[in-house]
Amino acid sequence: MEPAFPHIFNPIRIGNTFFKNRIWAAPGGMHLLSGGEPYPNRETLLYYAKKAEGGAAVITYSAQNMDLLGPKNPGMAQDNIFDPQNHRFFSRLTETIHAYDAKASLELLAFQYHRREGDGSLSQLSLNGEPLEDGTPTKAFTREDLENIAQSYGDAAEAALRCGFDLLLIHGGHGLCLSQFYSRVRNLRKDEFGAQTVENRLRFAMMILDAIRSRVGGRLLIEYRISGEEDPIGHRGYSVNDCIEMVKLLQEKIDIAHISTGSFYNGSDYIAHPTEFLPHGCNAGYAAAVKACPDIHIPVLTLGAFQEPEQIESILEKGGADLVAMSRGLISDSHRVEKWRRGKTEEAIPCIRCLHCLDYGRAATFSCSVNPTVGREWELPFLFPEKATPKKLLVIGGGPAGMQAAITASGRGHQVVLLEKEAQLGGALCFSRQVSFKGDLSRFLDWQIHMLSRLGVEVRLSCQATRETLAREQADAIFCAIGAKALIPPVPGVEGKTVIQARDAYLLAREHRLRGKRLVVLGGGLVGCETALFLSQEENCRVTVVERQEQAACEDTELVRKALLEQLSASQVTVLTGSLCTAVTDRGIRYRVSSGAEQDIPCDAVILAAGMLPRQEDAEVFRDLAPRFSVIGDCQRASNVRSAVRTAFYAAMRL
Repeated sequence: MEPAFPHIFNPIRIGNTFFKNRIWAAPGGMHLLSGGEPYPNRETLLYYAKKAEGGAAVITYSAQNMDLLGPKNPGMAQDNIFDPQNHRFFSRLTETIHAYDAKASLELLAFQYHRREGDGSLSQLSLNGEPLEDGTPTKAFTREDLENIAQSYGDAAEAALRCGFDLLLIHGGHGLCLSQFYSRVRNLRKDEFGAQTVENRLRFAMMILDAIRSRVGGRLLIEYRISGEEDPIGHRGYSVNDCIEMVKLLQEKIDIAHISTGSFYNGSDYIAHPTEFLPHGCNAGYAAAVKACPDIHIPVLTLGAFQEPEQIESILEKGGADLVAMSRGLISDSHRVEKWRRGKTEEAIPCIRCLHCLDYGRAATFSCSVNPTVGREWELPFLFPEKATPKKLLVIGGGPAGMQAAITASGRGHQVVLLEKEAQLGGALCFSRQVSFKGDLSRFLDWQIHMLSRLGVEVRLSCQATRETLAREQADAIFCAIGAKALIPPVPGVEGKTVIQARDAYLLAREHRLRGKRLVVLGGGLVGCETALFLSQEENCRVTVVERQEQAACEDTELVRKALLEQLSASQVTVLTGSLCTAVTDRGIRYRVSSGAEQDIPCDAVILAAGMLPRQEDAEVFRDLAPRFSVIGDCQRASNVRSAVRTAFYAAMRL
């Protein structure tokens, strides 16, 4: 049977290795699954096993940190493939990947390097030897340092081959240490590694590649990641034309050109890891430019927030790339590729690009907002039985939590009836339908609605749940997902006629009743900032955000927060932090800054986004109507999609 996406599922031979399709699982790091073990532990093993089972041709393990002497960093991989004692664990990983007819790739990277001095002290090395931003002194790489590092890459390659890996991914992009050598902006050296010629700029990379080839020859394929442009925001540094010239030289020593973009040191990391403000496949043009060069003869890989198979199929068909890598798309649904192959594309869980999976600095563990099984592949079978005794479940509320509970419970064989008081499903996510930068969230909402239908869940819209109606159902269990209500701060005038709840602002915007108005948003959390951005961009409002904390949108992940604040600035939204609203009047608001001074802001309306309160007490009136009762989602704790999905999932698994 002809596959729905013939170019995606067209096998490819690279060197002497055959790959079953054109989808690579990019190196989405899961370091927070580890407790510091220097090898893939059982949690890590099953995480990658699910990816391999899910259909991708290559599973990339992230990552071996090549800064062998550096201090331990909980946000970085602690793996050590150099120690033979760890090889049995790495070999178990590659064997598992191979069991699913996929190939195993090992990523090698380093953000920095260290050197042990003669007196035993540790020195941090850098490109030019200047102090770091925090004042930490560094020493410039010597040729001996670079030769030793190159040999360590050879050691890693030899160990990887022994452990059963098929490919190496050399990370030479995103502003990491290796990539800084070919930056005319960063590289100030005057020696043979300086930026004066392209040969000089690539000399360190060539040393690494030569060291690898001298040890393993062609027995390991080499995939080389390089940024197509150093600074896609300010266009300072090397361009895609420079990238093409570098790939032309590198291609004699590598097998695959892996074209990404951006650098962490110039603020373009949220383009390297595209946020919701960028379109899917936003970086594909860089790979297409490399692929179009007639002098480049090796396969070219592209990546950058790909999710939809139609887009990938088109790029492959038109020759924009030979391969496509996905990271978060295979975290939100590890079986995405297999679902495409089987013609079940609508069942793939959309990634909402919240970047929680990359929030290494704050997250307690590795997880996904829309897929609660990620990171828990090992323990879930022990926590919950594979099959459940069928029960009748009533779910009150058709928001993200209620729908997820219904999907999970129905998938486990329970009879589910979902009651929603409104005429549509979606709850607090309905606003995403009209917000341009919330397309991914809207797609997740569509996915939940589709899965309810596919699983045969009985959905009753415009149905207000009462004690009487629920009692008549004689259910075995009731889940209450009635959401949260707006928190009303104790501010004089906050009940006035000019004050609008954030959720109602979207309803008013549908009729353009706020167009062109002067607005003040009280609350600079994620909801307040996104509402302000929407009203500025879509309704041409002049918006000021007033937030009492010293930072806005501080509950968001760092990359998304940075992108959101830049969007607010570009849309001329004024954000006042460290500012407390003291009164709302018919003409505007009064606020107090940290010094104690008070100021006025005239406006036509005030948008209230000061937080939410869970409707726990409203939910409790239903507790005695069934043998099992659970409160889930914002009704339990007002938070985010991740919290809603997880509380719903666990409640359904307990049933």
